Amino acid sequence: MDIVFTTERLIVRKATDADVDLLYQLWTDPRVMVHVGFPQGLSITRPQIAASIQQQPESEFDCYLIVVQKDGETAVGECKLGAPNPDGISETDIKLLPQFWRQGYGVEIKRALVNYLFTHTDCRAVQATPNVNNIASIKMQEAVGGVRVGESVFEFPAALRDSTTPVHHYVYHVYRQLAATQPPEGSEPPGGSY
Repeated sequence: MDIVFTTERLIVRKATDADVDLLYQLWTDPRVMVHVGFPQGLSITRPQIAASIQQQPESEFDCYLIVVQKDGETAVGECKLGAPNPDGISETDIKLLPQFWRQGYGVEIKRALVNYLFTHTDCRAVQATPNVNNIASIKMQEAVGGVRVGESVFEFPAALRDSTTPVHHYVYHVYRQLAATQPPEGSEPPGGSY
C-alpha cells in the first residue's frame, strides 16, 4: 500500500487497479457529482478509469488518492493534492461516498491535505472552488481557515454541455501564514463535510 499520509481516523494512499470500482461508484453518482457540473454523474467506464490509474504520475501530486478508514478496508472516498502552479497555488479536491457525509471526514481530510502541501511544497496558498450551493463544502473550507477570495462560473466546452451544467463557484484560499495559526485537529465543530 502506497500511503501518502494518515489522519486520526483515515489512511490516504495512491490509487491502484483495485480502486476502479470505488472511483466508478463516486464519479457516476449524481449526488456526488452534481456540484461539480455533472447532474447525472460522470459518463465514464471502468476501463477508462483503469487506464487513467495506469497513467498517473509516480508522485503523490495530481494523481488519484484513495481515502480509507484505518482498518484499511473501508473506503470513504478520494482526494487530490495539486502540485503548486507558477503562482504558488495548489488545488485540493475531496469526494466522499454519501454514506460518509456529515461525519467530519471532509474537514479531517482537508486539514491534512493543507498541512501536507505546506510541509512538502513551497506553495503560498491552497485553493478550493466549492459550488455556491454546496454549503457543506463551503463550511469545510472555512473550518480549515479558508478565506473567500473570488467567485466565478465555470463553463464546460460546447461538446459537453448536453451532460453538464455551468458551475457557479467561490474561490477559497488557505494561506501558509494563516494555516500555522489554525486550531489543532479535532477542535473543529462536528459535522464538517459533505
